[in-house]
Amino acid sequence: MEDRRNLRSLVSTSMNRRQLMQRAALLGVSMPIFGSLIAACEFDDEVVDDTVDDDEPAVDPDDEDDVADDPDDDEPVDVADDDEPVDDDDDVADDDRYGGRMIAMGHHSIDSLHPDDVGQTVAWTAITQIHDGLVAVDENFEIEMELATDYQISDDGLEYTIELREGVLFHDGEDFNAEDVVYTYEWYKDPDNAAISAADFEAVDTIEMPDDYTVVINMSEPDSSFLRRGMLSMIVPEHYHSDVGYDGHSGEPIGTGPYQLVEWNPDDFTLVEAFEDHWRGRPYIDEFEVRIVPEGSVRVLELETGGADTSIWVAGTDDEVRLVEEPHLTSYVTEALAVNNFPMNNTRPQFDDRRVRQALMFALDREQIIETIFVGAATLATGNLAPSLEEWYEPDVPQYDYDPDRAIELLEEAGWEEGDDGIRERDGERLEWECLVFVGDEVRRPQAEMAVEYWSAIGADVGIREVSAASAEMRDGSGDMALHNWTYGGAQGEPDARATLQTGGGNNFTHFSNEEMDDLLEQGVAEVDPEARREIYSQVQQLFAEEVPTLFQMHWDWFNHFNERIHGLPDDLLSGSNLYRKVHEMWIEE
Repeated sequence: MEDRRNLRSLVSTSMNRRQLMQRAALLGVSMPIFGSLIAACEFDDEVVDDTVDDDEPAVDPDDEDDVADDPDDDEPVDVADDDEPVDDDDDVADDDRYGGRMIAMGHHSIDSLHPDDVGQTVAWTAITQIHDGLVAVDENFEIEMELATDYQISDDGLEYTIELREGVLFHDGEDFNAEDVVYTYEWYKDPDNAAISAADFEAVDTIEMPDDYTVVINMSEPDSSFLRRGMLSMIVPEHYHSDVGYDGHSGEPIGTGPYQLVEWNPDDFTLVEAFEDHWRGRPYIDEFEVRIVPEGSVRVLELETGGADTSIWVAGTDDEVRLVEEPHLTSYVTEALAVNNFPMNNTRPQFDDRRVRQALMFALDREQIIETIFVGAATLATGNLAPSLEEWYEPDVPQYDYDPDRAIELLEEAGWEEGDDGIRERDGERLEWECLVFVGDEVRRPQAEMAVEYWSAIGADVGIREVSAASAEMRDGSGDMALHNWTYGGAQGEPDARATLQTGGGNNFTHFSNEEMDDLLEQGVAEVDPEARREIYSQVQQLFAEEVPTLFQMHWDWFNHFNERIHGLPDDLLSGSNLYRKVHEMWIEE
């Protein structure tokens, strides 16, 4: 246990492999335990969040930018522009940095390249090369200007005035201007488009363009999440997207990003090439490829042999120990805010009673799962927000310590009686379902298998099926249960959870619908006073823990590895996954 406590101090900041090894030695951490820590890391899907499960974008919860004021503040925002790429090696001439192909590996298919489909980190990694937002969140969760050069927010939070960058070209050579922003935001907002990001634009009333490079957004009510939600949405060209629509853009996207699409094969790879006329200047690396390699052992081998430069998702404990010891890899270890969880379809008869959902929580020895599968390299979840999100975290919520007797009691209260074969039944329905896990997921597959054993002990019959897109089946309602990592609020440091917990939310994988939760979530984004917001999100966490719309498990520690030939990487960061947005600043030295 002392080794694991010492390891916690290692993940409070990121560092490269050599720094990490030195810190471990100073703390007296043994290498077997140290290697086991690394195995459990990933910012799963939601962008971001650490980034990002395989389901959340790499933009995980973040700290407030030192430059930009939050919409909650009283003063208008005035943000300085900074266009210059990072140059951390004065000994290398610019001309010598151009060229080469960087290969990143993902573990599941990229089914769309549309900006509305950035929920999964693997997809986000490709999409963010092709498109820009007005602003972005960097690897330290700070606001950066992209297509905007400045923005101001009125004192009452009802008006956003955004100055746009001039001289920006789309990949087809057409100029970017305010018309594209208005079109994109109205497309996200239009209910007919059923955009996943629609909730981020719910409070937007009208969008005006006083001139070609100014946009004024008028809110029907304050939305304190809009800066780090809506304004991050990537922009599409009006002249193209209005013609080809969502489907056309998904397969043949055009953006203003540093790279443009060369070839896309959803199950195999996505290849992009440097856009010569990018507004930041031509990227150093000629080509960037996201290669789909479902087998974890193959991804590890490719990292070990130099067949690939980085992996968005790696593998299990033993493999990670070897990777940490590889002298040609630079490693980052960070803390993730995404929740490792089992989303359940709350409309299924097996899950439509909260007593059943609570029983499934009591049936799991989550601390034992953390020790057995993740060797202590995770923090027990108490609700939808991580303890490390100190500004918003509420610890005083219903707790679910391991208690199988209480689990059985709750099931019987809900009418699930044990059948002749030991499987519980209610009104002709058996307590059985299928849990989806991602193909090649050596980390979470053992976790799912262990959970199945615990549920079997209370009379449930649970099967496991490997799929390439578990989130898609849960989102459309065809799946029973899945296992993934996601942020249910907290991404970019913003506690808003409408997309995942509100009725009809674009990423409401559980199909959870609760009027009290809906009201709280609306109050949370409409409130501009920070203290009042904290109280609202305290109630959100309490209700979440009581209703258990998803079986919240833990918050992982997170890792990223890069081949030493990749340069332009920072010394310190908070999110390794967010580095993939900075490929345009990297270069290759053999």
